Amino acid sequence: MEPRFVTLLLDTSDSMRTTETGGVPAVVALNRQLAAWLPAVRAEGAGALRGVEFAVLTFGLGGVLVVSGDGTPSAAAGGAFVPAARLEIPELTAGGATPMVAAIDLALHLLEERRALAPGPAASRIILVGDGAPTDFEGNPSDEWRPLALRLARAREHRRTQIFAFGLPGADDTVMRALATDDGCFELPGLDLAGLLGAVLAASAEETDFSEVRRFLSTHP
Repeated sequence: MEPRFVTLLLDTSDSMRTTETGGVPAVVALNRQLAAWLPAVRAEGAGALRGVEFAVLTFGLGGVLVVSGDGTPSAAAGGAFVPAARLEIPELTAGGATPMVAAIDLALHLLEERRALAPGPAASRIILVGDGAPTDFEGNPSDEWRPLALRLARAREHRRTQIFAFGLPGADDTVMRALATDDGCFELPGLDLAGLLGAVLAASAEETDFSEVRRFLSTHP
């Protein structure tokens, strides 16, 4: 089985603190759903996710942070990437700006570094979850996503990386589609975080494609 390296990018900007779902801030709901989701991921580490390594990044409070593995922005052994069977994500806190572009830049670097360390061919995926528009680290609107979209297009052309972008309410649809293409962009009508994490799991499976993730979302409203 070809190994798969997955970077999961989670928006932890201030909007995840101020937006509510089910009477609680979105980040609180996300933490609860992650706590329920992680055991399923670890269980699949011996099944559908065998051979999958995750690196989890957040962008928001504190800038861009690696929250998986040992928390360092390194693809070396013991760094950001961990097997699905051992994935842990600490409780997340929201606030600050939306440095989405910097997070994707780091994800691309980590994936390139991890593929270079692999003994053979490997698939790589970026799974982006956001509810706003990209900013710089100070919160100013940023157009840096435009050159980034060209870099991602080149990565797709060389079949190095698949990009799945999940837009929560408030996400900039134009930006998300530019980064992930129309096929790879999934607009979520509500803050259904359980459905979102199920879709992330589907996007991490071995033979998945965009249509399968779309089918999953259509059957898990």
